Amino acid sequence: MTKTAEMIIEEDIRKVYLGNLNTVEFDLKLPLVGENGSKITWVSDNELFLRPDGSVTRPWNGIGDRKVHLHACFEYGGLSKEKIYEVHILEEPRKEKIVEALPLKRTVRKDKLALLPGAVVLRADNGHFFSRQVTWEGGNEQVFGQCGNFCLTGTVKDEPIFAKLEVKVREDFETEKMDTAPLAHPMDSGETALLPNSVFYRAMENAVAYFQNIDDDQMLYNFRKAAGLDTLGAPQMAGWDSPECLLRGHTTGHYLSALALCYRETKNEEIYRKLCYLVMELAKCQEMFSKKEGFQEGYIGGYSEEQFDLLEQGERYPNIWAPYYTLHKLLAGLLDAYCQAEVKEALEVAKKAGMWVYRRLSRLNKVQCEKMWDTYIAGEYGGMNESFAKLYELTGEKVFLVTAKMFDNDRLFVPMQEKYDVLEGMHANQHIPQIVGCMEMFRATGEKQYYDTAAYFWEAVTDSHIFANGGTGDNEMFFEPDNAAGHLTTETAEFCASYNMLKLTKELFKYHPDVRYMDYYERAMFNHIVAGGDKEPTGDITYFYPLAPGSRKDPKFVNACCHGTGMESQMKYSESIYFHTADTLYVNLFLNAETTWEEKGVKVIQQLEENPGGIHLHFAGEGEFLLKIRCPYWCDGQYSVVENGRNALAKCGADGYINIQRTRATEDIHIRFHCRLRIETTADSPDTAVLAYGPYILAALSDQETFLKFKIQEMEPEKEMKAALIDRERLAFQTEEGGRLTWVPLPEIGNEKHHVYWKMK
Repeated sequence: MTKTAEMIIEEDIRKVYLGNLNTVEFDLKLPLVGENGSKITWVSDNELFLRPDGSVTRPWNGIGDRKVHLHACFEYGGLSKEKIYEVHILEEPRKEKIVEALPLKRTVRKDKLALLPGAVVLRADNGHFFSRQVTWEGGNEQVFGQCGNFCLTGTVKDEPIFAKLEVKVREDFETEKMDTAPLAHPMDSGETALLPNSVFYRAMENAVAYFQNIDDDQMLYNFRKAAGLDTLGAPQMAGWDSPECLLRGHTTGHYLSALALCYRETKNEEIYRKLCYLVMELAKCQEMFSKKEGFQEGYIGGYSEEQFDLLEQGERYPNIWAPYYTLHKLLAGLLDAYCQAEVKEALEVAKKAGMWVYRRLSRLNKVQCEKMWDTYIAGEYGGMNESFAKLYELTGEKVFLVTAKMFDNDRLFVPMQEKYDVLEGMHANQHIPQIVGCMEMFRATGEKQYYDTAAYFWEAVTDSHIFANGGTGDNEMFFEPDNAAGHLTTETAEFCASYNMLKLTKELFKYHPDVRYMDYYERAMFNHIVAGGDKEPTGDITYFYPLAPGSRKDPKFVNACCHGTGMESQMKYSESIYFHTADTLYVNLFLNAETTWEEKGVKVIQQLEENPGGIHLHFAGEGEFLLKIRCPYWCDGQYSVVENGRNALAKCGADGYINIQRTRATEDIHIRFHCRLRIETTADSPDTAVLAYGPYILAALSDQETFLKFKIQEMEPEKEMKAALIDRERLAFQTEEGGRLTWVPLPEIGNEKHHVYWKMK
């Protein structure tokens, strides 16, 4: 009997055996051809953990196992049939043993409810630090009726050890405060504008064109559908906003922020009309929700309240997916609409939604809230603490500050206050926005602990957890301290994480105008943010910037989280170029950009030469002030200054800024920074390096999928790699050692396969 194509496919499906898919720990062997000759194509619905070639990346210890659906398409004789395999991938086993819980000390006030720390710092046998939730004897919320010193014992979650807490009870004790007045103010309220002819300006133009083509009714689809309103024939959202996805609604929040920022930058009236339309229609949805059974007053979202209920009941991802994260994007978008574009209705919608959150969370105690915030992904809340602190500052209503404190996450905050890096294995973008929120909490309360938490977190991340392009994380997770070379994969440097790190950096600079903050800001903005976008007005963003050898950027994650932060980021390039105090102007970033300092009656125009080391500053107006120009790390402290055509002496201060006194006679200042090819190596692997020029990390264009290797001894790339500048406009170099290669800055990379990191022989 001759077998038909259908019979051959059925037999091949039966004969494919992939092993025990209930406890997967190793790579799968996926056949490309069936026993009878059918062609097999594999597709994974979660390539973070299972790729189409069968390679498995086990989830980090502590985040739980993962269920992945593997689709196999069998084709033969013009027919095809799909088979779906459910693959259960086990999380990695713990590599280290916890040997100690570090003791904590706290001072509390007599007869006042004390909220004891909900987490402790643990030391492992390999010297690394971690944090876990803790429950103290007598409970984590206690009232101490007499003064004195007390020692409490606590049980540590998932660990067979005990923790110690020394409690000092005093008659009078107040939380330490700190002056919230910023030392420097960003010129980010529309007075600064990018000038044409730069990769940043082109990225902004592409974003504006993309926004103008977005269907606003489609952005409202999920909200109108959930509220029972007419969707006006709009198409459904796709990607993470599709009707089947539990995160639907988040992109609309990002879109609100992007439109508000776009209006700030461009004053485009069409953009303003789109923003107002969205806000007014969301207000209608919110009003409709309040009339529907099963919804409480003030609720707004792209789905029912069920996800919030399940989170309180302890449900985990992927059965639910970060409901407070989604709500935060909407709140942030509404607040941006109010603050950046003065859409007054936006604040009213945000206030009503804020009261909905307060009523829900006020039913819970501190332990219940912290349990939610410590739940991987499901409890991710974005920057809810930031939004509620802003609501308090905008309205003066203390209920919003009370709500903001409900999002304190001791699992992260306590170790940061104690100055211990416990980030290893934590989800990067789940926690960076919480730290951004700490800065807003500090501004709202003056409580120094919030500032200290944020300042140490920034130090920990930028000292030990970033790649050369400023990005952080492998497969969304913080890696071990100083181990970047061990994580050069295709899932490195999530875009959202860099977006939020730049927000944090900007806020910290306000209170401590130090060159290190803007050195990092430049690194991430120039080599990740602008490099992560599509070069066409598609709105596509590279979710992960791949750093594995021979990688290719893949900006196709439509409506994923990074698509949202990507929309906003294209409107934020001007934000940190200039800062000022009463009598000082900071020039932080070197871009073609102008600003107007109204208080001084001065306009400043910055123009760059083709070589990134040459900066021209032109002044119009009679204002006199101290000019501070960042002396970037990449110039090795070598620079020259020409003022009004004459050489000038300008010293660099301890803060890393060159000081020049601008007088009425000062019209032009030309600074030339020493700019050369240099090599940066990784802390964990001195033979793993990147090539850089000025602020830019360079990548070699090559299809090779193993590390490129170069014989270098004295770290002089021009000489040892025989490097030459071949395209001044693109800053493209060509090297001869090891084979002729072209190197270009990361923002110039399109879809070419390229190498950021390489090996020294």
